[in-house]
Amino acid sequence: MNWAPLHLHAMPVERVWGGQRLAETTKPIGELWAIGEENVVRGGSFEGRTVAQLAAEFPTELLGRAAQGDRFPLLIKLLDCADWLSLQVHPNDDQAAHLEGVGKLGKTEAWYILDAAPGARLIAGVAPHTSPEDLRYDILSGQVMNRAVYREVSPGDSLMIPAGTIHALGPGILLYEVQQSSDITYRIYDWDRPASAGRVLHLSQSAEVSQAVTAELQHLSPVDGVQELLRCDYFVLERLTPGRTPLERDTAAHTFHALTVLRGEATLHVDGVAWTLNPYESVLVPAGLGRYALSGDFEVLSSRLP
Repeated sequence: MNWAPLHLHAMPVERVWGGQRLAETTKPIGELWAIGEENVVRGGSFEGRTVAQLAAEFPTELLGRAAQGDRFPLLIKLLDCADWLSLQVHPNDDQAAHLEGVGKLGKTEAWYILDAAPGARLIAGVAPHTSPEDLRYDILSGQVMNRAVYREVSPGDSLMIPAGTIHALGPGILLYEVQQSSDITYRIYDWDRPASAGRVLHLSQSAEVSQAVTAELQHLSPVDGVQELLRCDYFVLERLTPGRTPLERDTAAHTFHALTVLRGEATLHVDGVAWTLNPYESVLVPAGLGRYALSGDFEVLSSRLP
């Protein structure tokens, strides 16, 4: 089969903390799910099918040799934070299976800051030298905010949030997120918002999975071509910028490439066919596609398997 890039319908998701930068609506859209299992293909021979369906039918061709199993393993989102997200934590794979059931995945994630209001902050872990016993006590007693580590952010910052890291995003931040394909979130503190069925706290689970760690920001100046930003066992995040000639890429049947345009206009070339991608548009390049090129004046993020 000759594979083509998969253009997907993005999925806006309302959140109580969301803004209006990701969709033309007055509703609080906190997340735009760009590439994940539930996204539906737009156009082409697979129009109307979900990424999950294609991964199950064509695991090697879509996901590549690096994948384990037939599930699409990542979820790519854009987040628009008009208010604080809950202070939260995610389990690792073993903890997710133990707490939520066999087959459930944990969530390690990474952030890339697209825009940030002056003074915008996030929380990334707890104070150094916090003992596991003290952290557990503070979570269960509602005092963990006293240990939260705040970081001021600016566009171009990136941050890895391994499972077990306590974290929260603050108002004025627009970001790109790549994560394991999991929706397990344990809330520790929700800024005294009214409790509801959808926003309950999970103190016992949080105390079990939280680690006494701090996550560090990094800021790398863009370079021409492919620049690796972050890497873990679950994904590699790269920043792509143009040089004097089109940027040549190759999936090599090893892994899919999930591409999201951050700035400018990127033209994607495959076997003499071209597609133009605008800011915040995403496309999934199947592992079986092979060689492709990007031209134009652009900044693109690429997430793939290691």
